[in-house]
Amino acid sequence: MDAEREALQSTAYSEVQTFCQKHGLMFEVVDLRWGIRNIEATDHLTTELCLEEVDRCWKTSIGPAFVALIGDQYGPCLVPSRIDEKEWEVLRDHLTARPSDLELVARYFQRDENVVPPTYVLQAPGTGEACEPEEATLTSVLRSGVQEARRLGLITQEQWQRYHRSGEAAGTPLWRPTRN
Repeated sequence: MDAEREALQSTAYSEVQTFCQKHGLMFEVVDLRWGIRNIEATDHLTTELCLEEVDRCWKTSIGPAFVALIGDQYGPCLVPSRIDEKEWEVLRDHLTARPSDLELVARYFQRDENVVPPTYVLQAPGTGEACEPEEATLTSVLRSGVQEARRLGLITQEQWQRYHRSGEAAGTPLWRPTRN
């Protein structure tokens, strides 16, 4: 990613800046991933925070805005950071036959009753915990549960996809159309 950043800074940004100036536009570079360590890049809140910043930029801009996500990697297939109550119940019902899997999922997701309807929220791992192997297991367990639920018609294709797309966070796709 560093080589790509360097190439953008040394070549592409100046060309875009020149183009924008010719058309009376202002061009600003905001790299929301600059300085984020690898361990933070996979935190389920990092992508959500980046997308919130993009939304703030759109709200404060009086002119056109665009965002390009460019890189040599798309990131891991993240576990959704929120699971609505009905979807949670379907998953729980399919995991009861595997108590250790159910315990793992229950340890990572906490019920939030401050929203209507209640939602289960992914909890951040504790500081210093070696969580990569367990997160891989969590992903596998959830995918197994949603696969069975999808096969039985208990969840939609859209719900199923939330567990299989790269870069998903909080159910929000990393791409979205710009406003006109």
